[in-house]
Amino acid sequence: MTDNYPTLEFAQYQRPNGHIPVMDEKNRHAALSGVSTTNYYAKDASYQPRHSRTRAAISILKPVIACIVLFICFYINIWTFITSPILESIESTHHSDHHGSASSLVATQCPAQYAIAPHLSPDITKRNMEKLFPSAEFRNLSVKRLSGAVQIPTVSYDDNGPIGEDPRWDVFFDLERYFRETFPLLHKTLEQEIVNLHGLIYTWHGSDPSLKPILLTGHQDVVPIQQDTLSDWKYPPFSGYFDGTYINGRGAHDCKNNVVGIMAAVEALIEAGFKPRRTVVLGFGFDEESPTLMLGAYQISRHLKRVWGDKFGDSLPFALLLDEGLIGIQKMYNRTFGIPQASEKGMLDVKFRVHVAGGHSSNPPAHGSIGILSQVVSALEDSYRPNFPSTFTSNNPYYYQIHCAAEDEHADMSPVLREAILNQAGRPDVDHPKLTELLVKEDPESDIYLHTTQAITIFNSGNKANVIPENAEMLANYRISNEENISIVQERIVETIKPLAEKFNLHLIVREEDDDDKELPVNSFSISWWRRIEPSPVSSHESSPVWNHLAGVIKHVFDEPGDGNDVIVAPTMAVGNTDTKYYWDLSEQIYRFGPVRIWHDEGWGNLHSVNERIALDAHMESVTFYHELIRVFDEADLAH
Repeated sequence: MTDNYPTLEFAQYQRPNGHIPVMDEKNRHAALSGVSTTNYYAKDASYQPRHSRTRAAISILKPVIACIVLFICFYINIWTFITSPILESIESTHHSDHHGSASSLVATQCPAQYAIAPHLSPDITKRNMEKLFPSAEFRNLSVKRLSGAVQIPTVSYDDNGPIGEDPRWDVFFDLERYFRETFPLLHKTLEQEIVNLHGLIYTWHGSDPSLKPILLTGHQDVVPIQQDTLSDWKYPPFSGYFDGTYINGRGAHDCKNNVVGIMAAVEALIEAGFKPRRTVVLGFGFDEESPTLMLGAYQISRHLKRVWGDKFGDSLPFALLLDEGLIGIQKMYNRTFGIPQASEKGMLDVKFRVHVAGGHSSNPPAHGSIGILSQVVSALEDSYRPNFPSTFTSNNPYYYQIHCAAEDEHADMSPVLREAILNQAGRPDVDHPKLTELLVKEDPESDIYLHTTQAITIFNSGNKANVIPENAEMLANYRISNEENISIVQERIVETIKPLAEKFNLHLIVREEDDDDKELPVNSFSISWWRRIEPSPVSSHESSPVWNHLAGVIKHVFDEPGDGNDVIVAPTMAVGNTDTKYYWDLSEQIYRFGPVRIWHDEGWGNLHSVNERIALDAHMESVTFYHELIRVFDEADLAH
């Protein structure tokens, strides 16, 4: 974490050739104040030419010079006439490039890049940013706070029973009690509401009720520990053990880092005497890891909708909604990127079932249920890419992340790919298959952002070696690109499977999840649509003061000194789903962002895996980020 932070209102950067600070009008006048233009052009009154013959020679040369000038002007006009159509053709697909990259005639698709730091209350900057946060005492306190939260095993299971009946929910009472003890100023200052017994809402009322509030969210629950992996953990999974670098344990990264980081930032602001102008709302659900339950964030969102409703003349009462997301600071093309996710893929679970005659293994049929369903798997996988090809257009926020890399002169991108990307700028809404192919070839990991993905995740059948099972079933998971929707995916699945049903003379049944428990007739094949979420709306970064301030805070907190070491902030897309799926009708500016650097944890911090952990330095940056985000948005003019 950087020890010293600027207290200027704007630390502003543009990128014509490198990273050049913009001089504001006040500083420009100050810089010029010592220059007197009056005497600069004044002639010496005593000046007289010493050689009259020089004047005569000049008078003789005047006609010759005039002829030369006329010839040059004529030549330039003819050349302009000839080349202007060519230049116009070039400019139709190439515009000015503010990153000083391969082409100087390419319209920037990358959002403007400038850091925004709070400029009010410099005493808070000095107290918290410069003294408190870097101190050993606060770092030790931060370890204790996060470690204590990790030690409370707030696991949510897909088969949890009703709240108040299933005792597995009771552990969330312990976490709420821990938060009360750990953050006393927050609980004394903010209004607290409990939704559905364990959902936590905190409202920090601002002094100006005309301003739309901001909503910061996260989840209290964590994924279960697989019992057969216990011996693989370096430290017990709920120990919260701090090894001098990392806080270890389930939930350390996902998502207690965010929840504790938000609370710690608020606690520090209250202690420093900060009083918000813009209301800040915190919402922490408890079933994000078991999204079919709809008990936590869903109920919180409905409560917030009832409370805030149409207070601001529209149905979207929050200026900003910021939830957990991908690790927000990553390396790409040897450059540092800040990547708030402006949308997330949709999701569809599909269950496939086959019911045919079974029997003894000594008298097998030509094709049993397992064999038939295996061919279904093969058919789905063989048609996977034809069904869901990669596309690369501005409809996908990932488009802007790639363009930011192409426009930056420091990015380590091949000249061929860079030029191909920049050439697309003239038609951002049109897919270019050759460009998409080139992009995936150079960066294979980019492919998941460009198309709907398909994964076969569960396959069940049989329970005895000498029995041919009558039934076989499997589950496939689809993550739906925002170029498509659920109905398109469903249609392509049915068209892929229909020939197999005909081949084996099976009756094809397509039905909803609610009908899936009905008995399946013999010699039939069913496709059931299970859990489904459409691709999310895309939060726009264009002409958006909310985006500008979010990006500005990211740069303020995560920029590093040195040419090419700053953070390029660009929108991208989340390939997984978060609790934001329940909040779409609360804000038009919804982003997902994990405020940590990926290299602190040498990767993804083992999310959902053995040895989950987070570096203390990463957690400290999270606290700093939320602290500065609240201050910057409190000062921001968002036009509402």
